[in-house]
Amino acid sequence: MPPPTPIREGFRAIWRQPSIFLAELAWRWSWGGAALILTGLALFEYLHTLVVTPTELMLLRLKHPLAVSRAMADIFHGSGPRVVLTALVLIPAFALLWILLGALGRFTTLRALVAQVEQDWTPNRGAIRSLIGLHGLRVALALAGLLSFLGAALVASSVSTRNNPHLGFATLLFIPLAGLVSVIWSWVNWFLSISTIFTVRDGADTFGSVAAALEFCRRSGRKTTPVSFWFGAMHLVAFVIGTTVVAYPLALASLIPPGITLLLMAFVLLAYFAVADYLYLARLAGYLAIVERDSNPRSALETAVPVLRTQPARQMLAPLQPQPAQPMPINSPAKPPTPADGEILAETLADEPLFSSRPLADEDCDEPVMPTFSPGEPLSGR
Repeated sequence: MPPPTPIREGFRAIWRQPSIFLAELAWRWSWGGAALILTGLALFEYLHTLVVTPTELMLLRLKHPLAVSRAMADIFHGSGPRVVLTALVLIPAFALLWILLGALGRFTTLRALVAQVEQDWTPNRGAIRSLIGLHGLRVALALAGLLSFLGAALVASSVSTRNNPHLGFATLLFIPLAGLVSVIWSWVNWFLSISTIFTVRDGADTFGSVAAALEFCRRSGRKTTPVSFWFGAMHLVAFVIGTTVVAYPLALASLIPPGITLLLMAFVLLAYFAVADYLYLARLAGYLAIVERDSNPRSALETAVPVLRTQPARQMLAPLQPQPAQPMPINSPAKPPTPADGEILAETLADEPLFSSRPLADEDCDEPVMPTFSPGEPLSGR
């Protein structure tokens, strides 16, 4: 029977211990909730610093697009430095909180997953420091990706000036540059996510786990590619379903109160985030199953169908093997078979189920050998 696939093992690991999924949701949603609360408080504080004059208020009450845009431009004029200062405070706070919560949460989930497949495994507390380093690298990678997107936008905008605008050409230039940045970011982030397995399982340091992940992907790339593909396809299906379902509350916005509309949209978003976190954790468990198989490979005898061998059959086949001819002395007569030899052969045949169902020659048989033939009579047809 073939062994289960890594995808099935990943889902099975989460199904056997659902608390792993709950721990994953706990640290991810804790960071997301804290980020939303801090962002909301900063936004309210920023709005309180804005000054609205009676003229601007009158333009807003006109509800004309030109008047509203003029009023908004006057209200937010000169508030750019406050936005920059707020971002300089919030972004490092978000990054530091994500590094700490991510390291603790990933250590908790991977420790439970590794303990399922290795009973005598002892966790290494020093792995938390290495996980902090890995999550710091992921934060640096995210900032580098953001700066790369800004650089791609600047390069694309350089071909379109105010005197000679080429908006279509700038868009065509920005899309491949942004796609290249996204591919490189996702590829490097994927290696860093796999590195956490070697940090928790083997106790490797930050850069040692990255080197182990590179070696693992080089050696087992054919095994990890299907896992990444199928989990990515399932994530894409969940994203398409989520974006489709979230549009229904918007279509009913004119019929139901705005508060209920926002509540339904928030419920759909939370459901999508829960499915995405579940798929991410199951994919990580699938990678861990591949790592365990490579470190402890199974022999071919364990995966193949076992062959039944019985001792009586070997004893029966042994006399049938050709034996070298022994020279017989001229003056010594041939030794006739003794009754003991016949008894040994009869016991050997009786032990084998194939032959034990037939009566032996020296036993009483109720039925004649040939019903139409009796000893002393000639055969029919002669």
